[in-house]
Amino acid sequence: MNLNKRFLVLAFCSLALLSIVCLANVFAADEVTITGTVYAVAWDDDDNVTAATITAGTGEEYVVVANAAGKELFKLDLEVVTASGTIGEDGEGNKTITVTKYEIMPESE
Repeated sequence: MNLNKRFLVLAFCSLALLSIVCLANVFAADEVTITGTVYAVAWDDDDNVTAATITAGTGEEYVVVANAAGKELFKLDLEVVTASGTIGEDGEGNKTITVTKYEIMPESE
């Protein structure tokens, strides 16, 4: 009986540790910061922007995810911004950025 209890306790502890490690990997998405130009790429019938990209200085293009901050960026067509968020990939293999914060860069003269 004691052997069964030890086995169950060990199994429970192992499962708990495995769960913590898996959750840490899920929530460990590193936040990155990119600087680039916002480009509107899609509009609805009322000419509202429905999709945008940020093209970084390196030439990499990121599709802006339509969360709250992303939708704000939709209105900043042709502005240079510094955006922070997590990088991902959409179903078509395009790089995406889920923006958590952004700043409009001052115009350089």
